Amino acid sequence: MRHLLPALIAALFMGALIALDIARPLGAHPWWSQKTLMIGALFGLILAPLAGLKLRPLPLTITFAIITALAFAIAKYGQTQFAASYAEDQFAGKLWYVGWIATGATLTATLTAAFTALAKTRRPNKPG
Repeated sequence: MRHLLPALIAALFMGALIALDIARPLGAHPWWSQKTLMIGALFGLILAPLAGLKLRPLPLTITFAIITALAFAIAKYGQTQFAASYAEDQFAGKLWYVGWIATGATLTATLTAAFTALAKTRRPNKPG
């Protein structure tokens, strides 16, 4: 139950980003900009609590933030290489697509871990 509220807040935040289609101006393809974040958000909501079993919330947040930056860099690299090849480089297109899914997953996991860390600092005497 203690992981439910941070995950719900992260899901609502990601839902707002998806509704605003924030990925499109950041470089996602217009046809699948929302879909990739939706797929990624589902993976991120599963990934964060599982990783939280092994790591504390603050190191987990930092780790996920770094991985989010790497996933975004992979997506941007795929985008630029795909565009430079005039849509011929299929591997670059896959990097672009999967990079955005990974960005959505790790951003959701980062938010969940950050909200978990905030909840633990707000109530340190609570068990669990």
